[in-house]
Parts: sequence; C-alpha cells; structure tokens
Amino acid sequence: MGLFLKRKEIPKKKGYDALTGLKNRDYFHRTYGELGPVKSTEHKVMAVFDIDHFKAANDIIDGDKVLKDIVAVCLEGLDGKGELMRWGGDEFVAVLNAGPEESLEIMRGFTERVKKETPVTVSVGLVKIKHEDNFKRNYYRAVQKCYLVKEMGGNDVKL
Repeated sequence: MGLFLKRKEIPKKKGYDALTGLKNRDYFHRTYGELGPVKSTEHKVMAVFDIDHFKAANDIIDGDKVLKDIVAVCLEGLDGKGELMRWGGDEFVAVLNAGPEESLEIMRGFTERVKKETPVTVSVGLVKIKHEDNFKRNYYRAVQKCYLVKEMGGNDVKL
C-alpha cells in the first residue's frame, strides 16, 4: 500500500509515531488535552480500535508491516472524514467528522477490508462524542465498546 513513506523517510518529530507517521497520543494530549473537552464540533464520533490477538500474531508475522497495512486501510476508508492517531502498541483512535450511522458504515467497511487484506482482524468501539464531556470520558466510553466487541469474538464494530 503506497500511503507510507519508507521508515527512514518518516520524520522523527515529537508528537508523531516513528513507525506509521501518524500523530500519536502525546500530540493528541497536547492538542486536545486529556481532561479538556473535545473542542472541535466538526468531530462527531470517536472510534477506538485495536488488533485482535496481536501479541500472539506478532510472534509469527511481521507486526510492523501489519500495523502499517492496517493504518493504510483505515486512512483509505476514512477518506478525509476524520483524523487517525496511533494511541500506543496496536491501539488507535480516530475522530470522525461523520454522524454515527455513516461512521458505523465506514468502520464496518474498514473491518471487512482488514480481514480480507491482512492476516489479522480488528475490534472497533464507536461513540457519539459528547462535547460536554472531556476527552478522557469519551475515550473510555469508546474503549468499553471495543472491549465488548473483543469479548464477543472480535472482528466487529459496536456503536
């Protein structure tokens, strides 16, 4: 997937993930603030996703390549309708500019493509952003949905 710079070409800048080139958790905290509100009203939905059984899969596959491939699939699926960040390890956060139903459709397409195009699957939790809540509360609501998907076997999206 041609969306990524070669590893040596990815700039090593504070706030950016060296592997994927995505903004990282540090950038997000500095920009949005963990305890502050989600400031942008254009972001309507938050998605948290991670790779199912990644630790076990990483022992037999090239984990770095899988992470890059998944990011490429997600960015194509978002098609400019949101922002994607690497939260840590195999966990990612996306804030989408689409409503809940369109976001659900986008993320379902994402999970289907990941299953078809990579050796792994992903679990996704989606929540409508409550702008009166701080970032942390919105994030934890999305994480709970993601964990619920994992408990049900993974490879799905829960809104």
